[in-house]
Amino acid sequence: MTLPTDDNIDAPRPLSKTQKKKIAEKLQKLGEDLSLLSVNQLRLLDLDPDLFKALVEAKAITANVAARRHRQYIGTLMRQVDPEPILTALERLKASPSGLYSPKSEIDPQTDKNIQVFLNRLLAWDDDAMERILSTAPDVDRQRLRQLIRNADKDIAKKKKNSKSFQALKEIVARI
Repeated sequence: MTLPTDDNIDAPRPLSKTQKKKIAEKLQKLGEDLSLLSVNQLRLLDLDPDLFKALVEAKAITANVAARRHRQYIGTLMRQVDPEPILTALERLKASPSGLYSPKSEIDPQTDKNIQVFLNRLLAWDDDAMERILSTAPDVDRQRLRQLIRNADKDIAKKKKNSKSFQALKEIVARI
């Protein structure tokens, strides 16, 4: 049995398993908060490229199990980066007077009208509208976009105007 000496008395103790889990949960929660931000807001945070990509992809995932798994993946990525600069940048966004921080910002009527016009073009299978989205938002997959349009068409025919597909399509259009 060794007694504490002057050399090892101030040595930092390793984190317990519970402490590690709490830190991981906090980082995952931070990742979930970040996933609520728009793509432009995420760009202002200067994130790791893999983390940025995962946060953008999280917006397109609608299935509960897949979304939970993806949140866990974001939590894993968050553990690989230093959260302090992210928290500092997030605080700057929240404090900015120009209102840059608003996870669920209200859309002004003119912008909403423009989104609706663009959605109508997409639902009419306008190739120019599709190409504009694909060129403006490189994270959007052509096949996924076509699937969303097909599903939204079916839902509108069934009188389901606010389906998940329609909402996902509306979020994609709002980003461009």
